[in-house]
Amino acid sequence: MKNLLESNILGEINAEEIILGKGVVIEKGVVITGKNKKAKKVKIGDFAYIGENTRIIVPEFSIGDYSKLHSNSFCYGEKPLRIGRNCWIGGNVILDSIGGLDIDDNVGIGAQSQIWTHIKFGDIIEGSRFNSEKYMHIKKDAWFVGHCIVSPVKVEEKSMAMVGSVITKDMEYNNIYAGVPAKNISDKIGYQFNTLSVDEKLKRLQELINFFEKKYPHYKNKIRGIAKQDDQNDDYTWLNVNNRTYNKKYEEAEILFLKENIPLIKFTPFDKESFIFE
Repeated sequence: MKNLLESNILGEINAEEIILGKGVVIEKGVVITGKNKKAKKVKIGDFAYIGENTRIIVPEFSIGDYSKLHSNSFCYGEKPLRIGRNCWIGGNVILDSIGGLDIDDNVGIGAQSQIWTHIKFGDIIEGSRFNSEKYMHIKKDAWFVGHCIVSPVKVEEKSMAMVGSVITKDMEYNNIYAGVPAKNISDKIGYQFNTLSVDEKLKRLQELINFFEKKYPHYKNKIRGIAKQDDQNDDYTWLNVNNRTYNKKYEEAEILFLKENIPLIKFTPFDKESFIFE
């Protein structure tokens, strides 16, 4: 159990306040700091991962449980950058928080993507019209497949941009976008998420649990899928498919199951509604 809960910090964190969860991995070459040498606050959730040579230069930074920010990414801004739980952010990504950037739970941002919250460069004395910054909230379960370039727009829950998309307009709930500039193609290919019944959700989860128990027989009955609050029992780790929560116990079976199945499943602790807005 010690190995799973022990953190491995090889990078550098310069901040007035540092909050580290359990099982955190920060690879070599990582630097987390503020524009003026020190960040105000850095908060890293349980089992979060930050890959080699990533640079994070913001006044406040947080990343939630089981989220991954992969190698050679660059994060910069004058306002906080907050990343939720179960997020997967690929390598060589640019996250700009000059206008402020919140990335909510369960968001995917594929490799080489760029998220921008400002447009500034043109000479305003010469009449340039482009000198702006805008707060951006990428809502839960949004997904930028990869190589996406995103302007400071509204990104609603479960919206999705296909590989290589250039996003210049707001993204609607559960709609899919593609192209340069990106257009809504949901009427052609459907939506990112289908509507499943509770029984279908439980069946899919049970298949993953069965596979896990076959691989690790000594963890049999340590993980259970439920759909009712009455079935919540701290004798085991339960995963509620109705509200996508689980009872965080820090037990080995729970940690291994989540590590092996995130990001294809996404549950958050039932007693913590938010990570980024705490």
